[in-house]
Amino acid sequence: MKYNLEIYYLNRENISRIAGNIKGRRELFKKEIEDKVVKIIEDVRKRGDEALIEYTKAFDDIVLSKNAIKVGRDEIDEAYNHVNEAQIEALRTLKENIERVEKESFRRMFFEIENDGFRIVQTLKPLESVGCYIPGGEASYPSTLLMATVPAKVAGVDRVAIVTPPKKMGPVLLVAADLAGVNEIYRVGGVQAIAALAYGTETIRPVDKIVGPGGAYVSVAKAVVSNYVPIDMLAGPSELIVYADELGDPEQIVLDLIAQAEHSSDTLCALVTTSSNLIEKVLDCMKEYLPASYRRDTVTASIEGNGFIVLAEDQEIAIEFINSLSPEHLEIFSKDYGRLLEQIKNVGAITVNGSSVLTDYYCGINHILPTNGQAKFRGGLSILDFVKVLRTVIAPNNYSEKTFSVVDELGRCEGLLNHVKSVSFKCKR
Repeated sequence: MKYNLEIYYLNRENISRIAGNIKGRRELFKKEIEDKVVKIIEDVRKRGDEALIEYTKAFDDIVLSKNAIKVGRDEIDEAYNHVNEAQIEALRTLKENIERVEKESFRRMFFEIENDGFRIVQTLKPLESVGCYIPGGEASYPSTLLMATVPAKVAGVDRVAIVTPPKKMGPVLLVAADLAGVNEIYRVGGVQAIAALAYGTETIRPVDKIVGPGGAYVSVAKAVVSNYVPIDMLAGPSELIVYADELGDPEQIVLDLIAQAEHSSDTLCALVTTSSNLIEKVLDCMKEYLPASYRRDTVTASIEGNGFIVLAEDQEIAIEFINSLSPEHLEIFSKDYGRLLEQIKNVGAITVNGSSVLTDYYCGINHILPTNGQAKFRGGLSILDFVKVLRTVIAPNNYSEKTFSVVDELGRCEGLLNHVKSVSFKCKR
């Protein structure tokens, strides 16, 4: 095995080229994938439950009956007999931390202002239903279930449904769903699950929005159905960039890269630094820690296939590269982190002086985050994905001269004189 990561020497002239090459390797929309996805979606749309059962047998090697697509209350109750109190307490703590963050965000979105006698009131109205995809590729993710569903419940969504591959639907996942207040649980995964949420089957009713991460096929499926039902984002394989200066701890950096790499073999993990000495120490630590890591085959495939190190000429170039790459996760180990935070624009979530694992399991910020450069135009999943902003105008009995003059000028500019007449009726003139 080789434990040396590819090293890029970054300067002002090659930032765009190197970032472009790295992003090009992460492309989701390969023609062969899209063709297969469209075929499955159309089949589920036509044949409903029958297609779900057939694809579950083909892809998951599990035979489902129509009655087994939806998880019953008795199965959820039984799941509690197979988890311990420590697991339940951990799930509760993460749920409560997510709730605390989302409730504060929710509270701050309500306001009322007055402008020239008009009261402007902003409120949030929840979506009526959402479908949450919970991945189950190389692991089971009860934490992701909480990340997808708890903000929806805080927002007030009445119907929250989850779909997940049946092989990964263990007791901890069912207990997490129950603690989160999930209304419906379906043992269906992959493209066929996205199709069912979008168009409905005999068992699964369609939803108003689909959220949640997945692999390449699930992400492409979400993109395909997005012209019919809105989605959150295309959250593909995970990404972590660690930025560290000469004071960065090489052991911590390597442990964090390995932790991220164990998600899947296509995870992107990288170190960006201005210190050549740190690079040497990191490579030495990698040789020590990687052979002894848990899930070594997955971690090694990820590090060797998608890992790299960037040695930047200076901090400004490093920041420009990170903004260009727009990674999902960014860890910062630097005495100058305040300045870095001011200049970093495009990233899903940032952890300073700590592992991004803390955002997975404890802090309460969402770990369903934009990947593949989408952090340039949106942030992580939050309560805002489950609400509509509603603004109400409460008008005074009479409008001021200023109100009329503005409406009069703009209405005449646009040739809409009935607009002017409508407002002139209640003006103080």
